[in-house]
Amino acid sequence: MQESLFIQFIMALFPKLSLYVTTKVNNGKPMTYLHKEMLEPVYSADQKWEGTSANTVYVAADMVAMDSPLPVKKRDSIATSNGKLPKIGMEKKKGETDINTLNIMNAQYQALVAGGNAQAAASQRQRIIQRFANDAVYCSVGIDEKNEANFLSALSDGVMAVPDEENTGTALRVSFGYEKFPQNHFGVEVLNHIGREDIERVLNKANEDGVTITTIAIALSTYREMKKERWARELVADAKDITYTDSTKLPIPNATAFDEAFATEFGGIQFLKIDRTVYFEKNGKRTPVKPFNADKLVFLSSTNVGSLVWGTLAEVTNPVAGVKYSILDQYKLISEFSTTKPLIEHTTGEALVIPVIENVDMIYTIDKTNAEVVDTNAETADTEDTFVTIGGKTYVKSEAIAKLKALGQDVAVNATDDAVVKAFNSLSDEDEAKFKSSVVYCPKVSPKTLSFEKTANNTGKTVTVTTNDTAANVAAATVTSEQAWITPTISGKTITVKVAANSEASAPKRTGSVVLTIGTRTATIAVEQAANA
Repeated sequence: MQESLFIQFIMALFPKLSLYVTTKVNNGKPMTYLHKEMLEPVYSADQKWEGTSANTVYVAADMVAMDSPLPVKKRDSIATSNGKLPKIGMEKKKGETDINTLNIMNAQYQALVAGGNAQAAASQRQRIIQRFANDAVYCSVGIDEKNEANFLSALSDGVMAVPDEENTGTALRVSFGYEKFPQNHFGVEVLNHIGREDIERVLNKANEDGVTITTIAIALSTYREMKKERWARELVADAKDITYTDSTKLPIPNATAFDEAFATEFGGIQFLKIDRTVYFEKNGKRTPVKPFNADKLVFLSSTNVGSLVWGTLAEVTNPVAGVKYSILDQYKLISEFSTTKPLIEHTTGEALVIPVIENVDMIYTIDKTNAEVVDTNAETADTEDTFVTIGGKTYVKSEAIAKLKALGQDVAVNATDDAVVKAFNSLSDEDEAKFKSSVVYCPKVSPKTLSFEKTANNTGKTVTVTTNDTAANVAAATVTSEQAWITPTISGKTITVKVAANSEASAPKRTGSVVLTIGTRTATIAVEQAANA
């Protein structure tokens, strides 16, 4: 690294670089940064970050007699997420063509100075400085853009990817602990539709937790789709005292009318509508990305959701000779220097910084893609209405309904498959996990069909069994076939099926089956063997 080829202009620019950044951004296309509004800057001396959430239930104090010891209450659990601050940065280069252009501009500037034309010289000097300011601003804003992308991803999904310093070209998944509070995260009753009941379910859960929701962060595209829902139209119609029936075609409300009606109905809750694009560049190709997950609604009790944690770069305390530095926003290090072979003027921007989402125990979400749908094929085949299929697994319907009732769902004992699936979709992620772990589904087999040549197969073909039944029932599982030419056996969760030869003259293709029984539940494997043509 060597000193900038145009050090006199860099010396004039860098002390006032922050003024150029502000002017550039404000005079260009408006660029909003929610991470600057919703995160508190925090300096980390040890270059590490930590987010903490206390899973706390507040209880009333006890009345005690004078001189009596105070009763000790149990300490609630603390969930933490932590890690090292990642380094982010970017670089702009001026090659020989750009350097020659600047040399010409500098020569013109020197000539104006020598000629005593102060006003023209000042204008030319400013044009040269602006050339360098553009690259410095580009690097500074690039860091902001990366922070914004990281923040929006973290806010909507609870995770983000940061570069792994020890493995070039790879990224580490940083989690802020949303998964530690599955009781706060919900799906929807109907896939890709946000119903009023879905929203009320989350608000009720927050209210039970003593949390007051003030803001719902939502992608603008999702917000617009939500306004089209029947309940949204009725909400605005009710607010305007419009009379209607179920068959009345109500117009899609505008944003102002819907926001006002929603706030009135739900205690002043506001929508934070996010429509932010960040451009990423790789190998010279720019790709637009919307980092906020449009499938998510994020319910917040405050718009201050965490910290922007930053540290000191090593180069700040150990500057390289010849390099000119400027620090912006406390944590961005902008550098200017030159190199030879080939001759290049470099402008770089670096930072040790990460957005950290905190108090995630008070954040709730809806995922509109988190919903099961009725398996119409299975429902049609189940003529006795004995079973219900949820998430590709078949349950005894009465057992599924009983568990849903135990989890607080209002579902009738003679409910349709659609009603049962909607009740399941109404569960939080935590209760969905409880359902899946406690209700035994019918065993699944893969593959479901085995095909054999006409010759005998004494080695057999295998079928894998998937089940959440008890170990005792799995150990006692049986496999049977009514066809004498089929010989099935089972070991653990692997079924082996062997067949005798289809040897009779001109014997046609034949079919049969194997029935697996685990406890009181069964699964069937279809078996076919080629004709002896």
